[in-house]
Amino acid sequence: MPSYVYIAKDENGKKIKGFLEAKSISEAHTILENRGIYPIKLKETRKPGKGKPLFDINILTRKVKSEELIIFTEQFATLINSGLSILDSLEGLSEQTENKYFSQIIQKIKNDIESGTSIKNAFSKHPNIFPPIYLSLLEVGERSGTLDSVLQGIAKYLERDDEIRKRISSAFAYPKFVVSVVTAVVIFLLVYVLPKFVSIYNQAGQKLPTPTIIVLQLSHYLTHDYIQITLFFVIVYAAYKLIYANKRGKYLLDKWKLKIPLFGDISKITALSRFVHSLSLILRSGIDIITALETASKVTANSYLIKELESVKSDIEKGGSFSLSLRERKVFPKIMSQMAAVGEKSGRLDTLLDKLGDLWDRNLDHKIKNMTAKMEPTMIVILGIIVGFIALAMYLPMFGLPGAYRKTL
Repeated sequence: MPSYVYIAKDENGKKIKGFLEAKSISEAHTILENRGIYPIKLKETRKPGKGKPLFDINILTRKVKSEELIIFTEQFATLINSGLSILDSLEGLSEQTENKYFSQIIQKIKNDIESGTSIKNAFSKHPNIFPPIYLSLLEVGERSGTLDSVLQGIAKYLERDDEIRKRISSAFAYPKFVVSVVTAVVIFLLVYVLPKFVSIYNQAGQKLPTPTIIVLQLSHYLTHDYIQITLFFVIVYAAYKLIYANKRGKYLLDKWKLKIPLFGDISKITALSRFVHSLSLILRSGIDIITALETASKVTANSYLIKELESVKSDIEKGGSFSLSLRERKVFPKIMSQMAAVGEKSGRLDTLLDKLGDLWDRNLDHKIKNMTAKMEPTMIVILGIIVGFIALAMYLPMFGLPGAYRKTL
């Protein structure tokens, strides 16, 4: 049965928007008039699943991309701001979402709300899609009646966070590509090319120099002991996962990650930028600092920073100030406690935290560019030395071939 979206007026002249199903547009008119509302605009819209691919990989992966969540949040805010009810908004979004898995989730949320579940509880049934900050702010928006403005704030936050992730990902894309290509070339030379050269040298009775022997042993290890090599990497990966699964192990690893030259600084700035932006958003929504800290600390995704922020929260609960507690912990930059102190005095903590986040975002962009500028030539030199050494090892015995042939004559 076709679906229709309508804009209509009730008997009091109030504008209403919504969706309905009818066999034809004339039947849709009749249904609306029987309800006591008179359509101004009525047009057919896509039915759930219409125009979507028959097979959607997201059904199998049960994945919702960050872009899809941002678009959903923006559209949800716009529809509610336009006067559409929450249920009608979710119904429409479920129909328009191309990701079938996400479409089903939206429909489940709509059904839960329709049966009396609160908005926050309906969304919280899907924590793999909606992060804690999303759920906390939904509750604030539902309670205060400002769901549309809260959703707009969430969409801006998610968009900023996604931009930072993409910036970091794109910065490492070229180095990853270069390392992958050179690794493949090196393996090809060691496994396929070098053994053929060595076979020629052995037939000629040529004594192999030290570099060639070293590379030949490595080639032999790759071709004959690849099972042990694979097993070694599997054990290392499993050990890492086991350590990271342990609370103490995760804490120590996350602390160590922040101390890695270049990468640690970028990781720290990224985590703290996300934290201050999320804390600003939550405080602006009217949530108290204790609850805000508890929710915002989780977005850092670093157990060491979360532990430090929990101690900050504990200090505030005992009557201490936010800025002073930050100052007492060396992990937090001095500028963070300074901005927090100014924000506390002026009553504009949320605004100043947002400005600090913007400052760190620009600083992060500069650090990524600087790191990439240093990394690329360094990688080229190192990889050039590796490939050059292998090439030297292959061709070095060739200079002794004329003498070896003369001895055989």
